[in-house]
Amino acid sequence: MSVMSLLRNLLARLGRWFSPKPKPAFWFQSKPMGPKYDLLDPETIRIREGDLQGWEFRMTAEISDDEAHVHLFQADKEIGHCDIQRNAHEATVVLWNIVVQERLRHKGLASIMAHTAFRRMLSLHASPSFAIRMVRLVKPVERVTKLQNVGIGVIARKLGFSPQYDLEHILVPRNIQLVEPLPAAGDMPPAYRIVLRIFPLVLIAFLVDPLTSHPLFRDHPQYGAIVKPATVEEWVHDRMIIIGNGNYILKRAGIPEMINHMAASEEEAGILFRHIRPAR
Repeated sequence: MSVMSLLRNLLARLGRWFSPKPKPAFWFQSKPMGPKYDLLDPETIRIREGDLQGWEFRMTAEISDDEAHVHLFQADKEIGHCDIQRNAHEATVVLWNIVVQERLRHKGLASIMAHTAFRRMLSLHASPSFAIRMVRLVKPVERVTKLQNVGIGVIARKLGFSPQYDLEHILVPRNIQLVEPLPAAGDMPPAYRIVLRIFPLVLIAFLVDPLTSHPLFRDHPQYGAIVKPATVEEWVHDRMIIIGNGNYILKRAGIPEMINHMAASEEEAGILFRHIRPAR
């Protein structure tokens, strides 16, 4: 072999050694969706941590190509359910309802049901997109006394969903006419009725800890502060605000967060990343 051939082979090897390795699409970091639990049999779970540690529930699922319904029972009494449907025209998997008995709310059961339903729909559809339906238009003259969709809103935020309303454009001081506090009711946190000069005219919002996504309840010092239109803009910037009467969609930027909660392994995460598509 000539000297030139040897040099070419050596340079080719060096190029393979020192060329930058392809970066992964994203770094998979497994994140729990609700408290950890053990599957005692195909329909029985035992909670391993949190307020309900040691409690057992029966969880059933009714799954078809177009719908998923998860039901949770305690001592043969239904204490929660989760409903998902697929819009065939848009090929979008839509979470539209989660209900948990009042005494068991804010303990992670809604997250367990949502995780189960989403996982089952992921196994059925090759290229799904995702949305969460919470919209309810409120007229400025309508008196709203009760906050809704707290659990489903928190789940949307945890899973990387974005409001379908462009909050950074809508919730700026020039668009805000009034910010009215709504007192806490039952197990629901305080909220705010935000009256706008533009569509959708009224938003019902509540606040969460930006790190944990947990709602801020009535004893939080935030509720003793004066709220101005500029304050609302700060909430949006700090990702502290959840809109209880607006839809959420999974955009491209949120897909890794969704996968971190859904995938059981790095290999599965890569498969999901290739198949989940952003909602429009």
